[in-house]
Amino acid sequence: MKMEIDKRFRNSETGGYFEHCLVCHENVLENEKDYFIEKIIRRIKSLNLTEVLFEYAICMDCAQDMRKKISQHSMIQMETYFNQNARLNERNSIDLKTHQTTENCLFTGKPIPNCDEFSLHAHCEGKQMIVSIFPYAVSDDAMDAMSEILSAETMDELDRFKKTHFNGPPELFELLSPKRLLPF
Repeated sequence: MKMEIDKRFRNSETGGYFEHCLVCHENVLENEKDYFIEKIIRRIKSLNLTEVLFEYAICMDCAQDMRKKISQHSMIQMETYFNQNARLNERNSIDLKTHQTTENCLFTGKPIPNCDEFSLHAHCEGKQMIVSIFPYAVSDDAMDAMSEILSAETMDELDRFKKTHFNGPPELFELLSPKRLLPF
């Protein structure tokens, strides 16, 4: 099933669709290539503030190339974590049109409003979101659990990805731990 990409998965600065792959810069809208959107969001409850730390689109080809750079050990660990923790049966009973798939963490079931940090993930084609296991949300607890199972080699690769593709003020750059760039 496909549906228009909703506002949660659009560029937070412009409100428009993501147009280019972060890695190869190919226009994913014109070519209607499959691509993924990831947003990493932080909530500061004491200030009643929610802010997008980083967001990007990555085409299917570049995402697959990135996954190839992940160590075999980490890939096995992540697949095992996914198979043991993904709450796919619960998703089958959710009305996908109301986007309730991002109200709770796919892995822990933790309500996203209770998270200090979380990520949102979508699989898209052109201006359409492909509804399958996507869209989904990952809580801070799940991100922490997954980062613990990654090899040092994989963490180094994720850090290289961060340094290569994200720049900006040093205070923002340091906020994005490579532990939050999980290749799911």
